[in-house]
Amino acid sequence: MKQCPKGHIYDEKMNPSCPYCSDSSGFQPIGLGGQPEFPKTVPIMNDSDAVSDAFPPTVPVDNGSAGGSSGMSVTIALEETEAGINPVRGWLVAVDGDKKGSSFVIHGEQNSVGRGSKFDINLSFDRAVSSDGNAVIAYDSKNSKFFLSPVLGKGKNNVYHNDSMLLMPVELHDYDKIQFGTATYVFRSFCNENYTY
Repeated sequence: MKQCPKGHIYDEKMNPSCPYCSDSSGFQPIGLGGQPEFPKTVPIMNDSDAVSDAFPPTVPVDNGSAGGSSGMSVTIALEETEAGINPVRGWLVAVDGDKKGSSFVIHGEQNSVGRGSKFDINLSFDRAVSSDGNAVIAYDSKNSKFFLSPVLGKGKNNVYHNDSMLLMPVELHDYDKIQFGTATYVFRSFCNENYTY
């Protein structure tokens, strides 16, 4: 391969001279030999006014706080307090398996259940729990009730509620049994018809 004085790269075995320069059709590769060139990329640096004006440095998303980034924000839980606390509404307690005795917090609104850090209730220790999500536990704050719903069409494994396969949403009651993967969990509410905050 060879480069001509105008910057064209060509195969000298196939062409004794630059085919772009000698092309009578006027063809020129974009950005070379008389065609307008595209601007070159430059690193974003805070010490160069010209560069920082054209490409402002990235900033963390501001969660909607005053004086933050340009209007972009992260979705927060509807019940999250000003102090950033998403109140506890209930729990799942593992009653068998490797994590027997462990508890998992249920917050307000929607709580996704699956294997991986993207889920609110992360059951990564159980390879039989779907990484696409197994279920959703929802807290209805208007009526102080909980519901369990399967993630149909995504999760590969069945979810069981009181030993019956879950195919549609059901209301949860204290001491209901839920099976995700290889383990069974008992549901306990903190907020209910007797107490809420």
